Amino acid sequence: MQDNQKRDFIDRVGEGTIISSSVEFLIENRVENCERGIFIGSNCLLYPRNRIVLGDMEINSTANFVAGDHVKINAGGYFSGEGGLIIGDYVLIGPNVCILSAGHEYRDIERFIMEQPLTYGRIQIERDVWIGASSIILPGVKIGQGAVIGAGSVVCKDVPSYAVVVGNPGKVIKYRGHRKRGNIFHTGYSFLRCFLGETS
Repeated sequence: MQDNQKRDFIDRVGEGTIISSSVEFLIENRVENCERGIFIGSNCLLYPRNRIVLGDMEINSTANFVAGDHVKINAGGYFSGEGGLIIGDYVLIGPNVCILSAGHEYRDIERFIMEQPLTYGRIQIERDVWIGASSIILPGVKIGQGAVIGAGSVVCKDVPSYAVVVGNPGKVIKYRGHRKRGNIFHTGYSFLRCFLGETS
């Protein structure tokens, strides 16, 4: 697909944004002058071999892909905006990340899974998040501001702001900028000493 054809799939792109020529957009029945579509902010960088999927926009009323300003997306990612995907400013996404806002219904054992309806869940990634290489974000998840997702993690539930999440399924192991003592998270050592009644 030529660069000018790719631009036809993007509803808005900001100044200073660089999109590799190998980035793919999968959209059917794109709706012109709609509040939904592909919107990419300023000073973003989309590395090669990424794929952004919205599917059939006439059938799917939730399809949407929005990336804020200063978003960096490394190579080889898969980004499903079919259920809605919102990426905040200054988000850093490592290589081979899959963000999936759509899945398949599977509970009817009398029908092939591929013949069952798609399911959707909006994904919101707030500003200043780092998603490590080869992580998977599943439908309906919200990742709070400043969170870090460790490489290879599978995130299937909401992540609090500034949390560091690792593993499959992803679990919070600590919080950025805080030390932990018991159940108390703090940033000021002298405050903690006073709180605990320590004098030495």
